[in-house]
Amino acid sequence: MKYDNYYLAGIILIIFGALIYFTSFLDLIIRPLFQPLLMGSSKGKDVLYFVIFGIFLIFSRYGEKHNLNWFNKSNDFYLKLSLVLILVIGVIGILTEVYIRLKLNLPLETTFVVVEPKMTTTSIQHSHVFKSVFGSIIVLLIKNIPSSIHVGNSLAPYIPNLVKYCFVLVPILFITMIKSVENRSLFPKLLLIFLLSLGIIGIMDGGLFATPTIAGIYGILIIMFNEYLIDNVTPVLTKNKESTKYLDASKQYTEVSSLKDNISKDLAIFRDNISQRKHLKYYFKIALPHLILILIIILRFSFVFACAQTAYYEVDILEPQDNIDLNEYGVLSVKHLPDRDIYYLSSNHNEMKLLNSLDNHLNGTCKAFTISWNPYSYF
Repeated sequence: MKYDNYYLAGIILIIFGALIYFTSFLDLIIRPLFQPLLMGSSKGKDVLYFVIFGIFLIFSRYGEKHNLNWFNKSNDFYLKLSLVLILVIGVIGILTEVYIRLKLNLPLETTFVVVEPKMTTTSIQHSHVFKSVFGSIIVLLIKNIPSSIHVGNSLAPYIPNLVKYCFVLVPILFITMIKSVENRSLFPKLLLIFLLSLGIIGIMDGGLFATPTIAGIYGILIIMFNEYLIDNVTPVLTKNKESTKYLDASKQYTEVSSLKDNISKDLAIFRDNISQRKHLKYYFKIALPHLILILIIILRFSFVFACAQTAYYEVDILEPQDNIDLNEYGVLSVKHLPDRDIYYLSSNHNEMKLLNSLDNHLNGTCKAFTISWNPYSYF
């Protein structure tokens, strides 16, 4: 891809995102492809992804052409700043989840569900705190949003004003991400844009432990520690074998090489160095992003399974009406408190199916409810 084509590709992607928004014929193709990546049932994420990807291409190229560097910082500085901002926003989301539950006297290890005006869920493991703030802004700007796009603004009344002000960190993060992809060669740039687009969507719609957010963090770490390695793909994409020189960290050779030659030589040197226990710090640096990714995944699932309630489902119904009947779900016992009813239901249900069924069943009969976690129910 030539540099002059970045603008064109960006415009095409933005138009494609608009096409997904205003039509439905692409849903059957796009949704199955992007749902595993974006982790959401709403096609709003698909629209955002293509639009954000296009904006990345256009504005990063514009910054390169016009040498926009207000603070005289490198792209690596903005890359590290983006990582810090992702972590800060994610932690704010988690603390807000804790605050909501403490304020309402609810268990922490639950999914909180706002029933009206439209079902919105949120939890520590998949937070919609900043999505609700973003959704509130969207509904003010855009009327008649398609029903297939869920903006999550039902949760907004439960979000403290201070956290709403913290939403300004999201556009700041977007700017630092754009600056971080500037002045990089083709493959690292495209890989970083691909993963950062997932990351900024994930941190709003899913929080710190969401799969797209983890993908964004992983992309940042890959470029931070291994950019010069993956840059060997660029000559293949540009069909210019002389555009990249390969420099091994062991300083054993420096020459113009093809991707295949580089991989072969690198593997040979790797085997030789490992057998002699040479340059172990160098190889640890290569492995570090992958080790961090594995650690994040382990922590994420360890937390969820450690907090699982397998004996029963605890469902706390806030401000219930008198006509609630959950006998079809296998009620084990019920506690009636002044501001809520606490039902203990049979564990013989899939958690997600039970959550969706309860939303339909309780719609119009309560203000909100929570359901305890049981990840084992998915197996």
